[in-house]
Amino acid sequence: MISSCLQIEHLNVRFELGTGGLLRRGAGAFTAVNDVTLNIHKGECLGLIGESGSGKSTLGRVVVQLITTYTGRIFFDNVDLSALSSRQLQRYRPRLQMVFQDPAESLNPRFTIEDIIGEPLRLLRIGTLEERRVRITSMLKQVGLTVGMLKDRPGQYSGGQRQRIAIARALVTEPELMVLDEPTSGLDVSMQARILNLLHDLQAKLGLTYLFITHDVGAVSYLANRVAVLYHGSLVELASTQYLINNPHHPYTVALLDALPRFVRGSRKSMSGAPFTKHSEGMTLEGKQHLMPQNSAGCPYVPHCSRCQERCLNERPDFRMLNEHAGVACHYPVDSPA
Repeated sequence: MISSCLQIEHLNVRFELGTGGLLRRGAGAFTAVNDVTLNIHKGECLGLIGESGSGKSTLGRVVVQLITTYTGRIFFDNVDLSALSSRQLQRYRPRLQMVFQDPAESLNPRFTIEDIIGEPLRLLRIGTLEERRVRITSMLKQVGLTVGMLKDRPGQYSGGQRQRIAIARALVTEPELMVLDEPTSGLDVSMQARILNLLHDLQAKLGLTYLFITHDVGAVSYLANRVAVLYHGSLVELASTQYLINNPHHPYTVALLDALPRFVRGSRKSMSGAPFTKHSEGMTLEGKQHLMPQNSAGCPYVPHCSRCQERCLNERPDFRMLNEHAGVACHYPVDSPA
């Protein structure tokens, strides 16, 4: 039996909006995550894909409790994090860490690398000063950097080296679950491969569980065991990685995979060596432009779906398992009986 590291139940995140996109009470609300239920198994890497603005990063921030204004329940190690006070939550923060997309923004340029990696230990009051130094040095070596860098500042190093520093910072509290938010998107192709290899090796060595947020199908196919697809904050598909890449069932997943740069018919392979294929059947991210009321109870993907039927306009699809490999929130999945 596979045990869960994290269970998300009916997660909803809404932000109040103001003019110019600023948050302000009473000015309306934007739903960033809409009724998402999801499990992350111990020791696995769950990939999370979707367009920009689909709610991926928001969901990741909720998982590590950087965002606490949400409804629903999040269980970590069978403890309901949503029911904990701020003081009670502190004991779980070392076990839940995040690596952000841009290390140039997530690393304080005025701090030395020693201060950056050691900051979580200081804030969470973990260990003595000497114990912190030992752990900082160990983490630096784990990510392939040298002790001679400790007194330097992050601006002296390349993007790939800065991301390694960010990974060391996340690892220094010895977490069980790490959220990786587009950790390779700002790097060149060769450096992306090195960081992915590092993450793969660290997971195997330390027994880590990953939530891997990315746009890159090649990275997903290399690192992730399963993939979840978000559309406008809703979970629309979940499947084992190679099954989803080769047999996408939701029309949005089909369009999303076909639109990605690395997804070219017969000419490129994923980092795992599996060939990519096209699935579009004439579907695009533009699709048919059906008119729907803003608060429609129907499927949110209707305005872009070439498979839309009357039922889709009036009934929002529930998430259901199609087979042992895949689940989907669609009335008329691709390559499945209508």
